[in-house]
Amino acid sequence: MRILLIEPAVYTPQGLDKRDKRPSQLISLTLPYLAAMVPPEWEVDLVYEVCEDLENDYDLASYDLVGVTCQTIQLKRALEITRMVRASGTRVVVGGPVTVEDGHGLVPVIRRFADSVVVGEADVLWRQLLEDLRRGHLKDVYQSNELVPMHGHPLPRFDLVDFSKIDPPYVLPSFTARGCPRRCTFCSEFLYSNWRYRPVDDVVHELLQYRDRFGIPRVVFRDDDFLVFPKRSRELLGRLRGEGIEWGCQTDFNLSRHPDVVQTAIEAGMRVVSFGVESVREKNRVFTEKTFFTIPEAEDLLLRLHEAGVETQVNVIFGFDWDDPDVFDETYEFAIRTKVSRLFLSILYPIPGTPLYEHLRAEGRLLEERPQGIDDPLAVTFKPKLLTADQLVEGYLDVERRFTEADPSHRTYWLGRDHVVV
Repeated sequence: MRILLIEPAVYTPQGLDKRDKRPSQLISLTLPYLAAMVPPEWEVDLVYEVCEDLENDYDLASYDLVGVTCQTIQLKRALEITRMVRASGTRVVVGGPVTVEDGHGLVPVIRRFADSVVVGEADVLWRQLLEDLRRGHLKDVYQSNELVPMHGHPLPRFDLVDFSKIDPPYVLPSFTARGCPRRCTFCSEFLYSNWRYRPVDDVVHELLQYRDRFGIPRVVFRDDDFLVFPKRSRELLGRLRGEGIEWGCQTDFNLSRHPDVVQTAIEAGMRVVSFGVESVREKNRVFTEKTFFTIPEAEDLLLRLHEAGVETQVNVIFGFDWDDPDVFDETYEFAIRTKVSRLFLSILYPIPGTPLYEHLRAEGRLLEERPQGIDDPLAVTFKPKLLTADQLVEGYLDVERRFTEADPSHRTYWLGRDHVVV
C-alpha cells in the first residue's frame, strides 16, 4: 500500500500562499505522527504544500489513499485537493480541526468531496481506517466519542520529512497534553478534546530520541498551556534539567504566581515562551474568563524572563467589547514597557461554537455566519461595540507598524530575529 499525507497550503487575499521553504523552523506534528501509525511495510510520503508542488511532483494516481489534514482556513484549498485526488482515481480522506468546529457543521460539506471523513482525534480512528483500507472498504465517516489513551504514543516519523525545504536550525514539535483546562470564551480549543496529559516517562523518552536518533535537541511543546499544572511541571522539568535539550512553549500568566516553576523551567532549557494576554483591558479579560492573572503580574514575569535571556512572545486580540481607540496606544506601551521580543496581534474572529460567537449572534452583531476558508488577518466579521471596523483595522496596523519600527536592541531571540518557532 502507498499512502500520501498532505498539509494544504492556505489561501490569502493575494492567492495561494506558496514559499520555496517552510516559513518556520518548526515542523508540524500531524503528518509525522499519522505516518508513525501506518503499517511499517506500507510506503508513506509527506507533503507540506506550502513549500512543495503537489500537482507536478506527485503522481496522485499511484497512491492507494491520500489523507488531508485541514484547519478551517485551509478548507478551500483542501477541497480543491480532494477534487484532484478523486479525479486521479485515488481515494481521499479528510480530517483535522475543521471537522469539529461549528458543531461538526462542515462535515456534510467535506463528505461531498471526500471518500471518508475522520471526525475528532485521529489516533484510534486512523488505525481503524487503515485496516478498512486493507480490507478494501472505507466507511463514509469515522467518529468516536471515546477519549484517546495518552500513553504509548508512537515516535513521529520525522525521518520522512524533507529537511531541505526547511532552513536550519531545526526544531521538532512534541506534546505532553491535549486539550486545555481553561475555557476562554473566544477560543475553540475546548471543542476538540478534554484536557489530559501524557505520562512524564513517555515524554522524556520521546525527547531523548529526538536528540539522539534525529540529532535535534530543540523542541517546541505544542500543548495549549504547557506549564499550567505546577506539580507536573516540576516533575517533568526536573527530568529535563541537564539533558542539553532547549525548548519553547506557550503557557499562561498564572505562571507568575509560581516563581519556583519559572526558575526550574529556565534551568531545564526554556528558551522561548509565548503568552496570551489577549487584552490589556481588565473588563475584556473578565469577559474572556482570563482572570487568573493581573497586568502587573504579567509585567513582572515578562521582565524577569527578559533578564534571564528568554525570548518572550505576547499575543493580543483587538475588537473586544471594551476596546476603544485608546486601547491601541495602551497595548503598544505595554509591549515596550515589558521588553517583549515579539508582539503578535490579531483582529477578533468569532469562531462558531464558542461563547463569544453565541454572544455576538444573540446581539445581532455577526456579519458572516460561516468560516471564511481564507486567511485574511484584516477581515472584520462582526460589528465592534466601541470602534468602527475601519478604526479596528487601522489601529491594529498602527500598533504592528510601531512595534516593528521600534528599537529592537533590547529584544531577546532564541534562534534569531527571523526564526519564529512558537
